[in-house]
Amino acid sequence: MLFFYYLLISFFLISGLYIYKNDTITIFFKNIIYNINYKVDDDIELQIDNLPTKLILISSHTSIYDFIIGLIFYYAYLRKKYKINILMKKDFEKFTKPILNLFENKINLISVSNKKQGLTDEICDKLKYNDNFILYIAPEGTRKCTEELRSGYWNIAKKLNIKVLYVGIDFSEKIIKLEKERDVLDDWELEKEIFINDCKKYIPLYPERCFWTKDYYK
Repeated sequence: MLFFYYLLISFFLISGLYIYKNDTITIFFKNIIYNINYKVDDDIELQIDNLPTKLILISSHTSIYDFIIGLIFYYAYLRKKYKINILMKKDFEKFTKPILNLFENKINLISVSNKKQGLTDEICDKLKYNDNFILYIAPEGTRKCTEELRSGYWNIAKKLNIKVLYVGIDFSEKIIKLEKERDVLDDWELEKEIFINDCKKYIPLYPERCFWTKDYYK
């Protein structure tokens, strides 16, 4: 499975290397979305044009395919406007970073180790003077089933006064959708409810790995 992941992402990114110097890269990745039979809203580009210049993207994360499809979507629709910052475990980063560095410098991987204390402050310090960027975070923090959502995106959004936006990938209907950007709530428990309600709108590849749907798929 891991080998397939790196083989697939290497193909997409190295293929894109040869067409990077012109705008056909956008068409290239839009064609990938089309050829794998995923659909996006007709007004997706207008929605993106009207998004803030700083944004935190959040979504559910049950498989490596979430990352792959999300990355394809980034290159097809978001790359022209934003640099992207992705939190990634150090074990995965050491394999992924060299591949991404071959391609371009719009992707920044932020290492996540087992010792996460101080990570939120570190991210805020790196981003507070930046513009035209998105930060991608999966609040579950793992592809395994967990009931402990992590509040990192919530703290960062509050400290940097950045809106968040949920990215929905539905593996059943084959839909990629951006929800409306919004400010996070002051209460973390209420904020978690909004995140979970957004998650419930889209069927992940492995629904049994989401604690809010796992009982249904037993």
